[in-house]
This record gives sequence, structure tokens and C-alpha cells, in this order.
Amino acid sequence: MYHHIKKLMYTVNVGTPDVRFGNMLLEQFGGANGELAAAMQYTIQGWNCVDDLARRDLLLDIGTEELSHLEIVGALIRMHLKPMKEKREAAEADPLVCIAGGGGLNLFNSQGNPWTGDYLKITGELDVDLRSNIAAEARAKIVYERLINHTDDAGTVDALQFLMTREITHMKAFSAALESLEKSPFSIGRLAVTPKLVDEYFNGSTGDGDEGDTDMHGPWQSSFGLHAVESPMVGGKGLSNGAVDGVAGYEARGKQDSAQKATTATKVQTVDKKPIPKNESAAQKGRQATLEGEPVISVK
Repeated sequence: MYHHIKKLMYTVNVGTPDVRFGNMLLEQFGGANGELAAAMQYTIQGWNCVDDLARRDLLLDIGTEELSHLEIVGALIRMHLKPMKEKREAAEADPLVCIAGGGGLNLFNSQGNPWTGDYLKITGELDVDLRSNIAAEARAKIVYERLINHTDDAGTVDALQFLMTREITHMKAFSAALESLEKSPFSIGRLAVTPKLVDEYFNGSTGDGDEGDTDMHGPWQSSFGLHAVESPMVGGKGLSNGAVDGVAGYEARGKQDSAQKATTATKVQTVDKKPIPKNESAAQKGRQATLEGEPVISVK
């Protein structure tokens, strides 16, 4: 249930309207890294999160705040676009906004491209979604920084500074939620990756370039157990593809499966090598799952 209160989370004051800047602000209204995309992404992730009610609450808290941020951005845009309703030269700055939208808000970005659900990153795997959210907050902060650099209006800068700051607040919350799962940062999903192959950094860009670039080396080739292997194209042995021999096992899930669940959550607990269960509530395609209270039986 939603209830709208007619008061902005942050009071917006625009001294001097700037129609072209109002157009730029549309990027944070209907753009890929904007507040609407964030609100929809976190809220839908929350609705899907039936296996962890605590982190579901987090997602819905922040998703709801993003709607409040959308309202702030909308107020900024309306104030900056106001001259479009009064002066022809202002209207000529962007006919799409003025003629099609009446000099107001609409679900498109600063280039006039319509908002799309393709912007949303929703996998249904909690830790993966949290990582996407952390990255989304980082991208949004960068957009706010760039917007701040293109306006001298003090009230506008203050509102954007507020919004930019909240991105880091949300990043902290998502990061804490991810860390509290207590799982390896490279343990993704349920099935384990192939040993040996996973630690090979493929040196696939070699030679000397026209801009002074050459075959560079850094910690990305040696950290977390990584080591470089050369391509067969330059006489190297290439990747250890021969190490792949079926499924390598199961990933460490941390606390991801032990949280308080919704009454609508499935009784499936973990992936296991076994035939499709006869119980219809556990029937899935491919590798199957263990039901709550069911013994794990490995089948090679």
C-alpha cells in the first residue's frame, strides 16, 4: 500500500530557470540511471524477495525513497522548464518537451528516448541483485556530479547535492546487506565453477599499439589466485579447457538460504545432483533441488 504525502523530501528552490538544464535533468527522471529506474528496480526486487524478509524490507525502504527522489527531480525539471510555457525562444530549445509534453515531465531521457523496463537489473538471486544495486547507485552519483557541474543556480545545486549524497547512503546499506550474507565475493549462484580454469587470466590483447599501449601487467592478472596464460595464437598453451568435466560441485551460500522467509516462499533449499523428484512442488527442469527436510542424495 502506498500513501502520498504532499511534501517533498527535500524542498526545491530554483532561482533562475534554465530550459536547457531542465532538459539535462530529464536524464535523472526517465534515463537509464535515473530515479524511476532505481525505484522500479529495487521495489520489484523486493517484491520478488520471498526468501529473505529482512533484506526485502531494505529493498522496499530504498525503492520507496527513490520515488521520493523522483518527485524532487520532477519539481526541479518543472521549475527549469517553466519558461517554455511563456516564451517562444525557450520553447524552441526543445520542441519535443515543449510541443509533445507541454513543457512538463514525461518518461523519456535528455535525448528524448522513452523510458524502458530494459533499464532494470532483476535476477531473483539476492546477492547478484545487491551487487547490481551498488553499481546503480554509483552510476547515479556520477550523473548528479555532472549535472552539478552544469548549473550555477544555488538552489538547484543544493537539491542535486542532497540527491547525490543519498546515493552513497543507499550504497552503504546495500553493501552492508551483501556483506552480512557472509559469503565469498566470487561465490555466485548455486553451482561451483571449474577449478584451475577459474584462476586463468587470458592474455588476449598483445603487441604494441599506436597510442603507446603495449602488453600491460597489473594485479588483475595475479590477485585472488589469478595467473596469466598466453593465447595459442602467440604460442601459449591457452586456457585449461580440459579441466571441464561436468559440474564441479556446489557453491558456498553463506547465510543466503537461512533468513526468515515469506509464507509464499518455496520449500526448495539447495541444488543437488539427483533425478527430478516425484513431488510436483519441487519439479524443475535440469539439476534439481532438495526439499525442506529431505535428505541429500548425490547421484553421479
